[in-house]
Amino acid sequence: MTEEMKSKIDAILESVREPETLRSVSSLNLVRKVSCSDAQKRIIVETDITAPKTTCFVCGVVTETIRESIIRELQEEFEKAFPGYETEVI
Repeated sequence: MTEEMKSKIDAILESVREPETLRSVSSLNLVRKVSCSDAQKRIIVETDITAPKTTCFVCGVVTETIRESIIRELQEEFEKAFPGYETEVI
């Protein structure tokens, strides 16, 4: 992975915000690992965001909505920054 790619990845992780606290996913350590294959033109972003585990239905819905929004935003930002690469956020 080139330094330019690392810089772009760091910038994405700083720009994507958790909607409740407005802190970056980087500062909250919500991304565990980013793997990139130039040969396969593929990026895999491994998040550290667990599914809701609460007995409160409303809390579970809110947590899942926040989790999905972070994953969606990460997907969008990686696709913008790395056109031509297939991006998977898990």
